[in-house]
Amino acid sequence: MSNDDTAALEESMGVEAMKARDVMRSPVITVKQGTSLGEVAGLFQEKRISGAPVVDEAGRLVGIITEYDLLQRSQQLRVVGLMDTTGWISPQTPVEHIAKFVQGLCTIHDTKVEDVMTRKVATVDVKTPLEDVARLMVAKKINRLPVLDNGQLVGIISRRDLIWAVVNLCDVKPGLLSR
Repeated sequence: MSNDDTAALEESMGVEAMKARDVMRSPVITVKQGTSLGEVAGLFQEKRISGAPVVDEAGRLVGIITEYDLLQRSQQLRVVGLMDTTGWISPQTPVEHIAKFVQGLCTIHDTKVEDVMTRKVATVDVKTPLEDVARLMVAKKINRLPVLDNGQLVGIISRRDLIWAVVNLCDVKPGLLSR
């Protein structure tokens, strides 16, 4: 069987033949190491994303920053701990605790990405089979994977992207999913 025949056969097989390049999002929304967490939080909200690769001045992948990293830092500074389950601070909270809370918020806002980002980033190649992408996400309990082509960041795949690919491949209608 020739390479063209193999490629045609794989293409007809569906999700098993899909590669990272088939579902990745590109261009990638990235942040620089010196970006403040306040700016990152605003970017996440504006772009409706929950994480982004961190790149150096040359555009090389050096880490990843996620909502989890922001929450973890806020826990370290005891910012989130003062809030109740509704997101409000109790009226009975002592003033000195509220002052510490505000100070923690300001500290988080000004903290730089490089101080809290994850440096050891799992990545996949554009040619990585989708099954392997999913397996890696599950094994490492991660929500997104940067996609590289010859060492250069060219895309990103989230768990949502994987689900979208399967739904589209199987031609599942949205109405069927809500029943």
